[in-house]
Amino acid sequence: MPTSTVTNLGHCRSDSADGSYPSTEPDLVVETHAIDDAPVASIDQPSGEILTADSPAAQRSIPDERLTRTITEVAASIAPALTDAPSSLHSRLPSWCDLHGLDEVSDDTRRRILARQAAYHHLLKATLYEHHHRHTELPELPADVRTGFQNARTVTDNPAFDECVLDDIIYLASRADREPLIQKRTLLLDSTQPAEDVGRIYEAVIPDAHRQLLGQFRTPPEIGTLMRTWTATGSSTVLDPGMGAGVLASPFHPDWDVSSDPTHVTGVDRSPLSILMGSTALTLYGQSHDPPNMDFLAMSLDDRPEAVDALVCNPPYTKGDALPPTYKAEINTRFERETGLSISARSPLYAYFIYHSRKFLSAGDRAAFITPHSFLGTHYGESLKQFFLEQYSIEAFVQFNPESYPVFDNADTTALVTFLEAPVEDDTAGQTRFIRVDEPIPASTVRAAVRGDHHGTTDWGYVAAVQQNQLSPIQNWQARFTPIDIDTSDLIPLSDLATVHRGVSTGNVGFFTLSQDDVDAYDLSEHHLTRLVRRPAVVNGYDFREADWKTLRAAGEAVWLLDPDKLSAVPDSLTAFREHVEDSSRSLDDGRGEEADLVDYLRTAITDHDLSSTSTVEQGECWYRPPRRDSPRVLVPDSSRDGFPFVLNETDARNIHNYHGITNVSVDETDLKAVLAYLNSTVGQRVVRQRTRLRADGYESLGVRALKNLPVIDPRALDDETVVNLADAFDDLRAAARHDDDTEAVRKHIDGLLESRINLQ
Repeated sequence: MPTSTVTNLGHCRSDSADGSYPSTEPDLVVETHAIDDAPVASIDQPSGEILTADSPAAQRSIPDERLTRTITEVAASIAPALTDAPSSLHSRLPSWCDLHGLDEVSDDTRRRILARQAAYHHLLKATLYEHHHRHTELPELPADVRTGFQNARTVTDNPAFDECVLDDIIYLASRADREPLIQKRTLLLDSTQPAEDVGRIYEAVIPDAHRQLLGQFRTPPEIGTLMRTWTATGSSTVLDPGMGAGVLASPFHPDWDVSSDPTHVTGVDRSPLSILMGSTALTLYGQSHDPPNMDFLAMSLDDRPEAVDALVCNPPYTKGDALPPTYKAEINTRFERETGLSISARSPLYAYFIYHSRKFLSAGDRAAFITPHSFLGTHYGESLKQFFLEQYSIEAFVQFNPESYPVFDNADTTALVTFLEAPVEDDTAGQTRFIRVDEPIPASTVRAAVRGDHHGTTDWGYVAAVQQNQLSPIQNWQARFTPIDIDTSDLIPLSDLATVHRGVSTGNVGFFTLSQDDVDAYDLSEHHLTRLVRRPAVVNGYDFREADWKTLRAAGEAVWLLDPDKLSAVPDSLTAFREHVEDSSRSLDDGRGEEADLVDYLRTAITDHDLSSTSTVEQGECWYRPPRRDSPRVLVPDSSRDGFPFVLNETDARNIHNYHGITNVSVDETDLKAVLAYLNSTVGQRVVRQRTRLRADGYESLGVRALKNLPVIDPRALDDETVVNLADAFDDLRAAARHDDDTEAVRKHIDGLLESRINLQ
């Protein structure tokens, strides 16, 4: 059992007789743990089974809540001063704000985040200084803190001490206001997981929404350990693009000499704040490193201080359409040229990090990336999968099941770790393992699954092994993580029985869909409207009836879709209509009556809904009417976290983008219900989920092409008794759902019919 020692460091003043800062904090009590049975010399491999970075015996906790509170309190005293900051500082802010995603937030939010960044930055610099003071000839931190940091840059040659705009911001505060940060510079020194603590504090002081806008998601330490120990050995030089807090490249424990810890780390990041975060963490670990402050995509082989042996990376998850258009076009063109691939312009930023990483690896070197799952099943992911197939031995994909083991606590982002090896002599003929992890397990178990020969269901998940040369980039690789033992060879595609279409995109749901209150407020005639099933969330069960639509109307839901015939008084072009609305000297010949009321509502497209910024509305015959489609006979959600109900639509209501529609059904009502019984059964839903893809936000998406090709039973080939029994079972299922009865029993009955009558199980 571990024993603990409590040391009281007592009281001290905020400065010493010579004006320098002593190395302790007032009233600080530090709790440390002595480990009775733990090895203290060299460890061949961090076990991950008994003692992880989170286990009490290995961990010395730090008061991160105290640090967080101090940062926010100091920042609160700085933020108001930013309003009256000198012009020399204001002129430097735009480039910083652009780099850190602060260019499109409100002024108050921008000032608050800048102030917090500056306070956090100051604390980390003071911490880094204190470490160097204790381990080198660097003197105690002088009263002139800024000069002390500048001297540290010269003495240590650590670029983390370089000045940036945050230094100018923090010195807007008085010394007294900054004092609490300096006093707490020793707290992180006792951390046994510096990278995790540095990242957790950043996560606590910077709003979730802002970090997610930049695609920043902190890697849990156990995942970082898994990635590092698989890629690196004790003699490795590790490259960590997008270093952040340094979790991926961090050694196992600052007090232990572990044989798998890297010899040297090169951590790259564009942000000076991230460079300081990562360098502080790695310094506290005692890890040799250098932190180039640059865009990784601009990094060349000449920029490496040492040859790379391994690469670990948690790249930014920024979506392609969120990147600056010029930058996006530039990197897309460049990597198409370098890879010889046709790369989708929708590719997220992490894809380009992966493309660029390959040039730093030699034969036999390993790489591990943690990214969202989504590229495995998307069109934009096809070029990335092709790149993997051509350039790497794909050792494994490890999926952390978002339903039972979400890796990122504060983000709707699923996690996939990709394990790659640069092949020797273009040998990419080995096996690729698809590993699904449903619950927390030791890192050693995952490593064993990556390199082992087990296949099938395990106590903690599932492993599938596929020859790499049997993988196609156009396949949905997400389906490999979920086993299916249903023989669908005798089934037919859904498109043989009906037409499948995607719901229309309106371009602005708030304008084109209306509640009854909206209709009444503008006195709109139903002649200009069509009934609507707005979204899957308003439909309960497996059918939608006239009474359901009326209930939604009475509840104030959006149940109408704007659908007027062509209006002679309204320009077909939204641009021309906007000119009429904005020019008071011009008027629309809208006559009187129903059409005049409609035109009044159409004006709100410009005045209230900013439709002028939406390109979708210009693509139709006339901007004020979404494309017309027949009312669907069956509705299917386009995405879901809880299965895909196939809903019988018994109204004339139409659907929009979040529902797929099934029309032109070529079989009769009884046959259709038999098919719906199959589709809503346990068996049918398993077949459906094999055709879905997992989005980055954790939702499963069912594409139109997948729906068209979905294997379904052919009622025309079944005997009448089986068809009638299945149809009756569907009626029982929708009745049970409508009355909140046990639907599971009905589904089991349907599964039994499918097994006994069709041999589908």
